[in-house]
Amino acid sequence: MGIGGYIAIAYTVAAIVLLPLPLAFNTSYTGYLHIVYFDILLTAIVPQLIGHRVLNWAVAQISPTLVTLAILFEPVGASCLAYLLFREVPAPTVIAGAVVLLLGVAIATCGTKKSPSKIDSKV
Repeated sequence: MGIGGYIAIAYTVAAIVLLPLPLAFNTSYTGYLHIVYFDILLTAIVPQLIGHRVLNWAVAQISPTLVTLAILFEPVGASCLAYLLFREVPAPTVIAGAVVLLLGVAIATCGTKKSPSKIDSKV
């Protein structure tokens, strides 16, 4: 199955599952500021359509293990952006966790070997 077909199925199922949640929590779909709807639209476009699509594409190109490890960098990157944009200094435990995470990813990445099928196809 191609990325487009997979994404169409995954996003449709997600929409069907999530659509009734406001009703379940007795909230409204309307009545919010226009900026809220714009933010929701951006949240749908940027991380979903671009970010997840790139991750799905990457799984087909490189090791799924490496793609999963790369996803672990998201909180580290978010902390760096929070510092740069908002001058929000992470707590020492957050910094320690980031160091442990980065070391773990480095160890796992260095220990990852190329699969024989990818090596043979390049020879």
